[in-house]
Amino acid sequence: MQKFWFNTSNYKELIDLRIKYQSGYFKFLVPRDRIASSSARIFALWITVPAAIMVVISLIFLKNQTKPITALAKAAERFGRGEEIEEFKPSGAAEIRQAGLEFDKMRKRIIRHLNQRSEMLSGISHDLRTPLTRMKLQTAFIKDQEQANKFTEDINEMEKMLNEYLQFTSSSYLDKDELFNLSDLIEDTINKYNNKNISKNITSRVYFNGRKSLIKRCINNLIDNSIKYGDKVKIELSKKNNNLFIKIEDDGPGIPEQEYENVFKPFYKIDKARADSKSSVGLGLSIASDIIQSHGGNIKLEKSSLSGLSVKIFLPV
Repeated sequence: MQKFWFNTSNYKELIDLRIKYQSGYFKFLVPRDRIASSSARIFALWITVPAAIMVVISLIFLKNQTKPITALAKAAERFGRGEEIEEFKPSGAAEIRQAGLEFDKMRKRIIRHLNQRSEMLSGISHDLRTPLTRMKLQTAFIKDQEQANKFTEDINEMEKMLNEYLQFTSSSYLDKDELFNLSDLIEDTINKYNNKNISKNITSRVYFNGRKSLIKRCINNLIDNSIKYGDKVKIELSKKNNNLFIKIEDDGPGIPEQEYENVFKPFYKIDKARADSKSSVGLGLSIASDIIQSHGGNIKLEKSSLSGLSVKIFLPV
């Protein structure tokens, strides 16, 4: 026989508790709120509140520690794209400050090296142009016109090579980013050629934040190559999501597919079609590739719809 039993349904606010005693029972009516212990709720409160406080403190601490790392990563990314960045001030933990200091030292060494190279090239340019000009003047006094023409062609080729060398090695860190209308820039570049064989499909009012002079140089180089090796040229500009898309196609002899990667190397020249048909030092595509990559973009070659070469450029907005 049971020594005790209880009932929780007879009363709304009370619990009926009965305990056997001898031949009968003791009956207790106990308030419900006196039966349920609050210790479990207090224990749960003591567990969750300090844990929540510790999580918040940890998040604040981690944010303060990761913020200097994020700043260092952004500075490195901008510097890698060739942008000019202000004096970098390291912060955060000792290890992060050390990494920041080493990055700043490296940045200053690279800038110093680029400035020295630019100054050296400026001097070389001045020194070489003077004898070239003198040679041009002396060529004018040669009576043998055929021989004079050969000398003039050689001098012009030397001058062209010198200009391309200087263009390739010139520092782009002096240029600053600006927001400009890429559509107008390409339109103006195409109009400069005054060539009816150039067709275009340019989306209007496409803006891009970058170094305008370098982008213009890139477009010029690619159009020059297309006109040099082909008769018909087709140029497109479009914008899709967060990317700009530029395509320049021609109907020239093209480039063998196995040479697509090699032609982006400085001074590389292939033995077929485009390279030896005209005088070239093999820097046009190298310059274009460096400019696009310095803006965080990508450039690749394909066979064009005109059976020539297609140059595709992707730029992030």
